[in-house]
Amino acid sequence: MADAWTLRGLKRPATLVRLRVLDPALRASIGGLGDLCAPLAMIAHLGWQPTTVLIVENLQTGLALQDLPGTVAIIGLGYAVELLGNIPWASRTACLYWGDIDTHGLAILHRARSVLPNLVSVMMDDTTLHRFTDLWSNEIGQSAAEVLPALTLAEHALYDGLRSNRWGQGVRLEQERISWDYAWLALCAAVTQATAID
Repeated sequence: MADAWTLRGLKRPATLVRLRVLDPALRASIGGLGDLCAPLAMIAHLGWQPTTVLIVENLQTGLALQDLPGTVAIIGLGYAVELLGNIPWASRTACLYWGDIDTHGLAILHRARSVLPNLVSVMMDDTTLHRFTDLWSNEIGQSAAEVLPALTLAEHALYDGLRSNRWGQGVRLEQERISWDYAWLALCAAVTQATAID
């Protein structure tokens, strides 16, 4: 059955994806653009092959990213991360995910890994959570999922601990609260390791 858009001869708005192109050579290949938001279908057909895709949950941290060789950042998809499965060049690339350490951040990681099975998380672990206890805030309304099979054992242990309030009521560590000097070094190390393995 036709919807209201089609009946009026209109097109539905395209699903948009926000990218930061962190490699100068990749930027040159698309006319020097370093920050773009375009329909998913157009993003999927870009004729390039980055060595690393960095998926970042929050806009603020995505905009703070500096140049990284061979790297493209995809920013702010939230629970729509399954769209990554429609981007062929992402599935052929070493992929990293950095999100908030809270139940929803880990649930989003699970969804992303469902379409990118080799996806590696960055700074979404017990060590990072407890390094920045003074920066914790409260998560209002936790994820309801009991089991997230795409998480690693360590990630799921962290998820279970957060859901059961093991470290306090609704503990969360938002990625933008982490010291940028610390975060940037961790991201650079993760990109280097991912490309070395790949």
